[in-house]
Amino acid sequence: MTLIHNYIYRELLLLTAAIVGVLTFMFLAVDVFKMINKILYTDLSIWLTVKFVLLLIPPTLTLTIPTSLLTAVLIIFGRMSSDRELLAIKASGIGLAPIVAPVIIIATLCSLLDFWLVASVQPKCNEDLSDMMHEIVTSNPQALFTPQIVLDKLPGIRIYFEKKVNNELEHVFIWQLDDQNHLVNSLRADRADVTLDMEHQVLLITLFNERGERYPDVHDLTKVEPGVSALQGSLSISLASFYEKAHKQLSWMTLPEIEQVIEAMQGAPTGELATPYLTEFQARISFALACLTFVIVGMPLAIQTQRRETSIGILLTIGIVMVYWLLVTLGKALKTHTGLYPELITWTPNLIFQAVGFWLFSKANQK
Repeated sequence: MTLIHNYIYRELLLLTAAIVGVLTFMFLAVDVFKMINKILYTDLSIWLTVKFVLLLIPPTLTLTIPTSLLTAVLIIFGRMSSDRELLAIKASGIGLAPIVAPVIIIATLCSLLDFWLVASVQPKCNEDLSDMMHEIVTSNPQALFTPQIVLDKLPGIRIYFEKKVNNELEHVFIWQLDDQNHLVNSLRADRADVTLDMEHQVLLITLFNERGERYPDVHDLTKVEPGVSALQGSLSISLASFYEKAHKQLSWMTLPEIEQVIEAMQGAPTGELATPYLTEFQARISFALACLTFVIVGMPLAIQTQRRETSIGILLTIGIVMVYWLLVTLGKALKTHTGLYPELITWTPNLIFQAVGFWLFSKANQK
């Protein structure tokens, strides 16, 4: 058994590590390209971009570790089953339970690592990312302006433009909204100059060849009236909201902090619903068990399919992960519905997949 265990340990660890590296790189690549795009049009430093990427790694690992472990299990056990290696081991009088022991040990260690990440590391990374974005915006709000992407971070206004050269925007479209985010005015300009008044916390946009339209009926946008028209106009946008520190969000709180809030609510009720905190608390613990859940359902599934092709393992991984995430998302979406007990629904994915896994395992062990 020592020889078999060493083989499984070696194959599983190497393949899982390789897949984690590939998936993490792929997920981070999208964010890296976004940051590079910002650097091209702003004065963000390379070090700031590197720091962003480093802060994105722990949240990404919480997704890639269980997915990679599942893929490795499906590939390895699918190959062993297809090559009749498992059949030969069972013929020698050894059951499946001793064979899968190394996988359970590795899955347990991965679950502990995932728990540490979601409980403590990921919330801090989320908060640091938000603080960095706040720092960038307050020190250089022009970093928000990216060509061919609608700017929706400014209160009551949306801006789109085709090209940016230093502080000058070309082919500019501006939509002004009311407090209910209903369209009130729209402006077009051939170009615009953007300047920042730090003293008054105001962003000044000078429009050239400005044309406008008004929408008097917010419920019927077909009713349009001519608006302002001028060779040069100006627009002043308050940035006061950017200079206010955001309140601590639930996604920034570690598990001990969430637990303290729940205990405080129980000791001195304030009228605020405790369900979102309970749901988040239970969801993180439940998600940390994804590694263990995935191998419990993945091992017997790979044995039953008896396919050695890597593509089959990848397809099964995609299917399992998608269904699992749909159930997780459903539980979190119900966090404000106290009567539905969303804090318990978050455990549904693990319970369902583990039940299916144990059933498949019993069938595979009887063959």
